[in-house]
Amino acid sequence: MNTTAVIAVTAIITTAICMIAVLVWDRYHRQSKSERMMNVINQVRHERFESQAILAALDLGIIAYGSDDHLLTANNKARTMLYEIPEAFQEFCQIYGEENGIRASILLGNEYVTGVYVSGDRSFRITIQRQKLAGESSRYYGHIVMVQDITAIENQERRRKEFVANVSHELKTPLTTIKSWSESLLDWGVDEKDAAGIKADIQRIYDDSLRMEQLVSDLLLLSSIDSQGVQVDIQHIVLDRVARSVTERLLPQAEERKQHLSFTRLGKLPLIYGDRVALERILSNLITNAIKYTQQGGKISVYANSLFDEVYVKVIDNGEGIKSEYHEEIFSRFFRLDTTGSRLFGGTGLGLSIVRELTNLHRGRIELKSEIGEGCEFIVFFPSLAKVRRDVLIDLAGHNVIDDACGKAAEQDIRSFLKIKDDREWPQHLTLQEVELILDKMSGVEQNN
Repeated sequence: MNTTAVIAVTAIITTAICMIAVLVWDRYHRQSKSERMMNVINQVRHERFESQAILAALDLGIIAYGSDDHLLTANNKARTMLYEIPEAFQEFCQIYGEENGIRASILLGNEYVTGVYVSGDRSFRITIQRQKLAGESSRYYGHIVMVQDITAIENQERRRKEFVANVSHELKTPLTTIKSWSESLLDWGVDEKDAAGIKADIQRIYDDSLRMEQLVSDLLLLSSIDSQGVQVDIQHIVLDRVARSVTERLLPQAEERKQHLSFTRLGKLPLIYGDRVALERILSNLITNAIKYTQQGGKISVYANSLFDEVYVKVIDNGEGIKSEYHEEIFSRFFRLDTTGSRLFGGTGLGLSIVRELTNLHRGRIELKSEIGEGCEFIVFFPSLAKVRRDVLIDLAGHNVIDDACGKAAEQDIRSFLKIKDDREWPQHLTLQEVELILDKMSGVEQNN
């Protein structure tokens, strides 16, 4: 092979090698560039998913409008609270900010605007902030809209105002009576009245002081319940014994009005978790109300029985009854069907409210069946020991917090039975079959004891 041929072959081989190298490098470069692009896309996608997850988890409606006043994003909470989210920011202000001044404030150029939007029985606080979309030097602005459901707050504030007004009124009435009769004694002098007149005035003062004392006591109890500061001593309670004891204690009051008051237990009742003093207060209030609002010679019957996994006490009278439209309101604080009648019997308007609060404290519920002319039937239900324990076991298995007195008592019983002390992670997992097995074993041991 001559020199020219060698040079040509060498050139061809070199060119081929270079072309292969270029192709390999180009392929590697494109693959590397593609991988970098995919990494960027995945990172952006991940950040977007994270942002969406954060927005979805917020208990706050979030809406964002861009610099062109068009909708950028809105989380599910906002779409749930507002019936419509317009694509244009100005349209949003027109729909949700016309009557509350939001739209006017935005037009005036305010960067932070807030107002309340009312839709049906729901109230929403809408807050709008003007935000820069880029760095500090950016001239492009958008709007962030925050929507908060404040219905519960508004209702609580309304109840607080009503409560303060009612307390003021209730305290003012006996104070006025005490003041009036005290002035009568001071102005006329004890020497100008006979003994019967003086005794009558003092009796009126005494009666109203008792009424004030009862009112203050009821208010303190409700305040303790509201603040979860009420102290309860949860034990295993035989409810029919408590009901029988309260009924027998109130027999003299019924006999004074020539009423027939009776107690009947229907079958054997399972135990419940309860505070004996609170349970006595519940039943005493119900039976006392029946005595007060049933005519002389009337009949009041108290029954104790169980139904499935609940124990209940039923108080039935043949009094005037209550219209169905008042069945829920009757448990509201200070609610009265007949103000004059309530004053006559010395009520505070808090008795049934206390009954429901204390019943809820025992994981129970209260029902009312009544119509005008057909008397009243109050039924208070309490879960049995087994039901509370079953619910607590299921909650523990789901790592839910047990924060009520009855639930804590049940948890303590379960831990004591299984000899579990400080293992906060217990139980890791329990099937329904295992739950029932634990309950059956606990029941068997208690029955043998």
